[in-house]
Amino acid sequence: MTPLFETMQGATPILIHIPHAGRLIPAGFDRTRLADPDAFDRACELTRDRHADTLGMEAAQSLDTTIMLNHASRMWCDPERYPDDREEMNRAGMGAIPIRDIDGHPLYQPGQSPGMRERGRRFRLLYTPWHRLLDAQCGLMLDTFGQCTLLDIHTYPKTPHPYEPHSDEPRPQAIIGHNGDPAGRALASRLASLLLGRGLTIGINTAYKGSMTPDTIHDTRLASIMVETRWDTAADPDARRMITDAIRRLMEARI
Repeated sequence: MTPLFETMQGATPILIHIPHAGRLIPAGFDRTRLADPDAFDRACELTRDRHADTLGMEAAQSLDTTIMLNHASRMWCDPERYPDDREEMNRAGMGAIPIRDIDGHPLYQPGQSPGMRERGRRFRLLYTPWHRLLDAQCGLMLDTFGQCTLLDIHTYPKTPHPYEPHSDEPRPQAIIGHNGDPAGRALASRLASLLLGRGLTIGINTAYKGSMTPDTIHDTRLASIMVETRWDTAADPDARRMITDAIRRLMEARI
């Protein structure tokens, strides 16, 4: 049986984080509660980060990194959303436990949306252990190597989904996100330069912004950047090779 998520341990202070490539809906999910099962399936497929797992694995192979790979669909539980009112996507019904589809229609029949007990169960199965693992992996790297770099790997469609809050912003072939800290900003700028040198169009904190960091670690030795690749670019083996080579050069210079 496929686990909800898995980790593959590497030997360098680099963690590749892939939270949105999964398709898995855990056993026991009651599809009869859905308002439109076909719309739910469509949302699962269209919100999945296509080719992100392939891109992340290819980057990992040349760097001997640790990988966190989520197999569960983000329409069941999204581990990269805030669990509280900090999450801007709650307004679109696309928070940690989505209740609307990509067009804003209810996922569930009236009165059938996940209640507190079911939300808690999904958090216990995926959200909480995912974040505990993220914290533990980053903490171990800091203790062992004195540094940690988190590469948050995503992909996105050329045309924005209706629910996206920054749909009017540029959607180049790749977007590099950072949180404004000096280390993240420097890494993002360097990676953008490497990718521009390979002929790709690049944005920094445009349609997608920021990068994942552990909630419990506030340490300047930890740097995090998000690497968002447009679907058509991520599907191209030559373009993926350019991106993974740029990531390799970036990381070799850092470690």
